[in-house]
Amino acid sequence: MKYILLCLCLLSLLGCGTETKTQQDTKPTTANEQAKTEQDARVMAAKQALSSGDYAKAIEEASASIKDNPNNAEAYSIRGFATALNGDTAKGLTDTKKSYDLDPNNVANYYNIAMVYKLQGQLNESKQWFEKVLEKDPSNAWSVYGIATIYADQGDDTKSLDWLEKAIKIDPSVKAVAAEQDHFERFHNNARFKTLVGL
Repeated sequence: MKYILLCLCLLSLLGCGTETKTQQDTKPTTANEQAKTEQDARVMAAKQALSSGDYAKAIEEASASIKDNPNNAEAYSIRGFATALNGDTAKGLTDTKKSYDLDPNNVANYYNIAMVYKLQGQLNESKQWFEKVLEKDPSNAWSVYGIATIYADQGDDTKSLDWLEKAIKIDPSVKAVAAEQDHFERFHNNARFKTLVGL
């Protein structure tokens, strides 16, 4: 099954350097900045690998970032989602929940947790996390779409199409995805579905 990834934004943490007179004071700052730059590069590489479907590379890059910084919540989130997509949903859930423990305000991780639960077939838990995304970001089309797919999988056609319509209003590119995904395969002769996705 093809899953659409939430577009993640890399947040760069800007260091504030101060003028120092001794080389001894300057070296730790430079070393810290270098380590931070390397961690950011690894996280970016992990995100790019995840979005291109190279889950093993995403896991490798995120793991390297975690090795350097065991409190890197973003790296845990990416590694968890990639691990789940790579087949180990239990480990994926452990990592995404670790990310949540480290940074409970990372909305992108809420989405990743929702997706891991979805991969496990725990649809009610998945829906709860998609709803948490929408509490913070009501226009997150892919979380709205995620809820539409859950209702479709649960056989609630009316709610599924209502949520699909909401997702399409936010982001019309949802149409093409819904037309191809197996969540909506049985809807292909449904008049409302056909109108929504343009079949």
